[in-house]
Parts: sequence; C-alpha cells; structure tokens
Amino acid sequence: MTIKKKLGLGVASAALGLSLIGGGTFAAFNDTATINNHFASGTLDLSVEKNGNNKPLNFDISNMKPGDSVQREFKLRNAGTLAIKDILLTVQAGGYSNNESGATIDEFLSQFEVTLFKVNQSNDEYDDFNSLVKTGQVLTLNDLVKGTLSEKIKTDYMSEGKINLAPIGIDNNPKGLTKTSANSVAMIVKFKEDDRKDSEGKYLQNKFMNNKVDFKFNLEATQWNGVKIDTNDANGEINNGNQVAPGEVPAPKTDGKGKHVNPVIQ
Repeated sequence: MTIKKKLGLGVASAALGLSLIGGGTFAAFNDTATINNHFASGTLDLSVEKNGNNKPLNFDISNMKPGDSVQREFKLRNAGTLAIKDILLTVQAGGYSNNESGATIDEFLSQFEVTLFKVNQSNDEYDDFNSLVKTGQVLTLNDLVKGTLSEKIKTDYMSEGKINLAPIGIDNNPKGLTKTSANSVAMIVKFKEDDRKDSEGKYLQNKFMNNKVDFKFNLEATQWNGVKIDTNDANGEINNGNQVAPGEVPAPKTDGKGKHVNPVIQ
C-alpha cells in the first residue's frame, strides 16, 4: 500500500471517530413522569349497641318460672368502612346443670319459646317490626341451638342455613348494612306454661326447677362480593355505599366526588 493510500485511510478513520463522538453527545434532552398510586383496605366492623332505652343487651336471667317472659332489644350497627352484606346468627349452649333431676339440655331449652323475633331498619316500634317466624310455628331456644330453622323461619331471613339479621329486600332495606346504618332487633323469650301432671299429681315441669344453662348468640358480618372498577370510574372510596345483588349489573356510577354509588359486582 502506498503512503498516499495509507494517509487517506487515516483521514477516513479520524473522520469516523469524530462522527461517533459527535453522535454520543447529541441527545441532551430528557423528561420523566410518575403516576402516584395508593391502595388501602377497608374494615368490616359490626357493633352491637343498646337500642336507646338502656335495657340490657343479653338474656342473663335467673329465678325464672313458667309463664315468665323476658324482652330484649338491641341494634346491629355497621361501624366499619365496608358495606355489610349479611349478619348471620348462630346460637350455642353449654354449661348445663339439671340439679340431678334427669332433665336433658334439649328438654330444658325446649321450655323457652321465642314469642317475638323481629328485625327492622326504619324504626324502633314493635308493631312495625317484621317477624322472622312463620305464622303458626313455635320457635324455641332448642331450635336456635340445633339449627332446625327451615320450617320455622321465613325464607327471606335465611342464608346459608342460618338466620340473617340484615336480609336484603326486607322492609325497604337498601341491601345489607351500609356505612353507619343499623338494624334494630327485638326478642321476647317466654318460659312456657304446661299444666300437665304425672300419675302422682306432680307437674311435669317440676324437673326443670333450678336448671341452669349458658347461652350465646354469635353474630357473623359478611362482606359483599368484590367489585370491578372500570377505567372510566373516578378515584375515591368504594364498597361503603349500597351494593347490588349478584346478577345485577348496573352501569358504574359515582356521586360526583369520586365515591361509587353502585359498583358492579363480579
């Protein structure tokens, strides 16, 4: 190769090197953007409260006799941030003592009849409450413990084989318990009267004298199904307004402040 050709290649290499250096320093502009997100879970909180009359909430009664009845009222309030779908009631009994009379716990609990069992959202008056018990049926404490309810409790107040104290569609209930709303519950339990006697002229109920039992109401608040937040929905709180029943699919809607009024159930 001649000196002339060698000089020519050197110039070309130098030019290429300058080109690469120039290209590496050309892009001086840049910009970045960030989307800030926040996810927070809600609280499911059921509060049992007095019904505004300072009466006891529980049936902690002793020294009862046939014919006595006990009345109780209480409120079930949504104290959380999530709407409550159902409030399911189950009952437990234990700690039974028959005073060596031979009576069983089932026999003793069957002596107590629930003569009033009503639930309402709109007011606190007895006469306007909705009865859970079917007409003509006698509900006992033993029925509540055993869960033998299908023949005695109205279908609208049953869910998953349990009594539902916040049923949808009852008494204009806006479907469950929404944030800060409450249901009033009223119950009267009566020690039934039985005038039958045995062959010795003694009342059959004598074997229930000085019997004792512990009795618990267990309340389970359940959430609604998850909701789908569409791309055109505004930001804000969800799940604390009136929900929709499964199968209903209204258009997503907000109240203008970002809160969903009727989120879509999946």
